[in-house]
Amino acid sequence: MKKILFLLAATFCFVLSSCNREEMPDGDPSMEHVYYIGFQQWSAKFDNSIKYDVNRGDTLGVPVQFYSERVRAYDVTTFYYVSGSLVNGVDYNIVDDNGNTLTPDSNGAFSLLWPQAIKGVKRIHVKALNHNAGTFTLLTFNPNATVPISSADVSTTTNNKTDEYEVRAFSQNYKVTINVK
Repeated sequence: MKKILFLLAATFCFVLSSCNREEMPDGDPSMEHVYYIGFQQWSAKFDNSIKYDVNRGDTLGVPVQFYSERVRAYDVTTFYYVSGSLVNGVDYNIVDDNGNTLTPDSNGAFSLLWPQAIKGVKRIHVKALNHNAGTFTLLTFNPNATVPISSADVSTTTNNKTDEYEVRAFSQNYKVTINVK
């Protein structure tokens, strides 16, 4: 049995060492300017069940991760949205790092800028106001999109697309629930 395992291991090593780096492709050129965005914390079940609690009057920072492997000459903008029973501006505010209230664009999107497409983690800051308790959801795709997000169709996971780049949201990590206490 030991001889068989040794022969299998030796064969495996030989196969690996016979690969020539020049024969290995650098990747799919169509994916050269495709990036990914998702909440940093992942559920062990990959079911978008991550929840954060915040007390009324407090501010919560929810980490969002931008995936990129190259530094670019352009900046990348990603979007996030809110949805749920609590009302932005009444029950909570989305604020910047300094506590200034942010306003969504005409599509209901808030933006995060990633200078030179450098990967990293930023925080979405939620300030719970002293009004109602309840829940709402932070999402990396538009909750009002006509086609729901699907892991079977990557075109539904587009977060932002320009002439220079495309950003996709992960279908398994696209939302978190915020519970205002």
